[in-house]
Amino acid sequence: MTDRLPLDIHCHSEYSHDADFMVSKMCEAAMEKGVGVFAITDHYDIYQDLKDFSDLDEGLRLSVRDTLAARETLLHKQNLLVGVELGQPLENKAKAEEILSSYDFDFVLGAMHNAPGIPDFYFYRPDSETYSLEVAVESYFVNLLSMVHWGRFDSAAHLTLPFRYILRYHSDYPFGKWDDHLESIVKALAENGLAMEINTSGLLADPPFTMPDARWARRFKELGGERITLGSDAHSPQRVGAGIPEGMEIAREAGFTRLCYYQNRKPQYVDIG
Repeated sequence: MTDRLPLDIHCHSEYSHDADFMVSKMCEAAMEKGVGVFAITDHYDIYQDLKDFSDLDEGLRLSVRDTLAARETLLHKQNLLVGVELGQPLENKAKAEEILSSYDFDFVLGAMHNAPGIPDFYFYRPDSETYSLEVAVESYFVNLLSMVHWGRFDSAAHLTLPFRYILRYHSDYPFGKWDDHLESIVKALAENGLAMEINTSGLLADPPFTMPDARWARRFKELGGERITLGSDAHSPQRVGAGIPEGMEIAREAGFTRLCYYQNRKPQYVDIG
């Protein structure tokens, strides 16, 4: 089979709290769509007040088990990576380090889904009396920068995630007010040799968007960034590979001639011309 899509290395299975499909079904969809390099990156979200990690630990164990089993079943027809999306790692750094040392991951996404002590941005509503959007977004970016300086991951996922939820209610929101924060984050990624993800999950929305948008891919390149990863953030087989061609074009226009993925936590590359 000719690879129609070079890679999609951010996808979820039933072992993520917000997905329902078996690892094997996600992998089969990737093969059918001609994805050359594919990764299962199920959530391991660490929260400030979480004391019992047993459900997360079991979910990750099963995710890794099923990914390894799928890799054997596929007989190398597909380059299948064992991954994880490690969310909010600095809220319990010891637990994050434990997870990283417990598995032979190929690929680790570092992610933030909320600011410490503030609910996930998914729950934001403009009429909330207990949710200060400005405080939450500023805290998100401050803690995201701290995560980048920690640097025990391979690629930073969906840098502008709060914007996804803000767009639901505020189409005219002045997103530029956060440019200074994003500049610091993108600069730190480049200086530390870390990858930046172009997350394409928003391209089916109205208006369509990527996280981050194209200008931050360009800025990452200008600041010396060398590694771009692409992920559909698919939670269903139908969404595997969604937006990847558009993400490739954003990378090209930003000046990248290759995409990055990881095996055994080491960077590998796919030329895109």
